[in-house]
Amino acid sequence: MQEYIDKLIKQTVEIINKNKAHGDFFNLLMLSGVGSSEVFTHTPILKELLDPNGTHGQKDLFLKSFISYFKLDFEIDNFFSIKREFRCAQGQIDLLLENKNKAIIIENKIYAGDQSKQLNRYYDYCIEKKKAPSIIYLTLQGNKPSQSSLGKIINKDDKYFLITNNEINSIDLQCLSYKEDITKWLENHILYLVKETPNIESAIRQYLNLLKILTGELITVNKELKKMLVDITPVELEAIRKLSTQFNSSAYRGELLFKLFEYVESKFLETGNFEKSSEFKSIHYTANNCKKWFKQISNSNPAAERDVIGCVLKSKKRPDINFIFVAATDYFHYGIALSEESSTKLEDILKLNPTWGEPKYWKKIPNGWVSKAIGDLRGFSGDAFKLLSIKDNKDLNDFINDCLSELDLLIHL
Repeated sequence: MQEYIDKLIKQTVEIINKNKAHGDFFNLLMLSGVGSSEVFTHTPILKELLDPNGTHGQKDLFLKSFISYFKLDFEIDNFFSIKREFRCAQGQIDLLLENKNKAIIIENKIYAGDQSKQLNRYYDYCIEKKKAPSIIYLTLQGNKPSQSSLGKIINKDDKYFLITNNEINSIDLQCLSYKEDITKWLENHILYLVKETPNIESAIRQYLNLLKILTGELITVNKELKKMLVDITPVELEAIRKLSTQFNSSAYRGELLFKLFEYVESKFLETGNFEKSSEFKSIHYTANNCKKWFKQISNSNPAAERDVIGCVLKSKKRPDINFIFVAATDYFHYGIALSEESSTKLEDILKLNPTWGEPKYWKKIPNGWVSKAIGDLRGFSGDAFKLLSIKDNKDLNDFINDCLSELDLLIHL
């Protein structure tokens, strides 16, 4: 049995390496470090495509295609406007499209978590402006919004309602995915529309490649793997089953998580500039709570209620600064927590690290912190997946070195 398992692993690695050699994993957005950023990549790209005044020079061609493809009841009239990261009393809307009587709100989620009553608040914004709302909840995999994000909005069999003054109002809310919906729209419609404009076509193909990397959908890899896994003997099929069972187990994934935290912690301690923090003992990782973390992952246990575990390291030069690397919600998070007596402000740290954010209040980090999310640990995929192996892992070592460099800047604030 072991020889078949070894053979399967070897063949799979060969397929992956062959596709790397073809350049399938080469992507400028990923290389620039903003491949998974909603703020710096996905929302701006979507806004630029849908903006009739965008630099693409195609006027409302892409906007009309988007409205038609996703069957949106929306007219492009003389009052049309599109705004990115629009701030209002109800929060910050990722993308807001408006005409005289209607509004389309696109809530863009790559790895960020839901905010309390977020979609409910955006619905209220539309009602306040006397505009009929259409809400698009856009995620990598087509996830549904949490009840926390929905607020008073009710999800009944994937249809959404709000009860107001004893009246049941249907809400136009649809969940779309980058994996299926946006990818197919770009491939089947936009690429056809830009076949005579090679610069735009090249940019769209590069963005499609990024989406397929983020969603694990690189076609060449999947086709070859499928072919390999179908043409097999009964013994090889049994080997695949055993591998799959082990791979999907919380015990196996928890062991990888434990080894990762152990490795990151050791690398920080080796510098001589950090020590284990005594302030956040409730966060500290163990073999048991790492396994338990993956057991917590289910639809009945929403992300907001999952445990926060990981390693916390205090700077010897600046004891008020703690580096935190944890598994929480659906992702890895790394960032800075300040000691209670610290004179440094979280806002100052955010200025140095504009791609970081300030998560909502977590009981285990009472003084607040700033961090960046790495997804998708829950789905065992994406950038988080790349960190989970500690043997000869260039991605992991680069991540640790980048963290140390960022911390060096913060320590000299």
